[in-house]
Amino acid sequence: MRLSIVIPAYNEAARIEPMLRAYRAGFGDDVEILVVANGCTDDTAEVARQAAVVGAVSVEVIEIREAIGKGAAVRAGFARARGDWVGFVDADLATSPGEFSSLAAAAERADGAIASRWARGAHIVGRTPLRWLAGRMFAGIVQMMFGLPYADTQCGAKIVHRRFVPFYLSHARVTDLAFDVEMLLLLGAAGARLAEVPTEWVAQPGSASLGSPLSFVRHGMQMVRSLLRLRSSMPQLESPSPAR
Repeated sequence: MRLSIVIPAYNEAARIEPMLRAYRAGFGDDVEILVVANGCTDDTAEVARQAAVVGAVSVEVIEIREAIGKGAAVRAGFARARGDWVGFVDADLATSPGEFSSLAAAAERADGAIASRWARGAHIVGRTPLRWLAGRMFAGIVQMMFGLPYADTQCGAKIVHRRFVPFYLSHARVTDLAFDVEMLLLLGAAGARLAEVPTEWVAQPGSASLGSPLSFVRHGMQMVRSLLRLRSSMPQLESPSPAR
């Protein structure tokens, strides 16, 4: 198995079927897709199961009844992944199969790759001023606190070689939307060389967690609190050198 694609899904019944249809059409049988439906109050898991029976690409649906957060959902998928390369992508089709395929190609030239909406050459379609401002502010906070060498830590498309996955899974703790930062810090501590790849990203309406200004602010404050906890815990990390 060349590539495992984890799709964390929280109340995505309206979007998961077209997402799976597009990704199954965009990849061959050397790719597996794992949908992790967590804490859903709609029919996300059932819709995904129905979509999973059509096409050549393997699709596994992992249903977790409690709301464990996006970070924990991604880790649940990573723990089940069989591919030589393991990645995740958001369920809203903001990142097309073609863009994710380009990301996978870039990952294979390094130890992994992350999609970037802020790197030179990226193309963003339909992003609201509020999300643009919040994204830039969060990127500035992350840079100030951690000094990560990436323009965009939060784009929902990342891939890493599976040899780094055990270290990541054994140390990761963040469950909210700040988990991307923790992932990058842990992969860096494990010695992974990650390429930052400019991407085309198309904003999609209907986010279950960021769909209103109030929820946007609430999640933003939660992410900042997570970053503060993460900063206090990271110096205690000891990293082995992963076998190549």
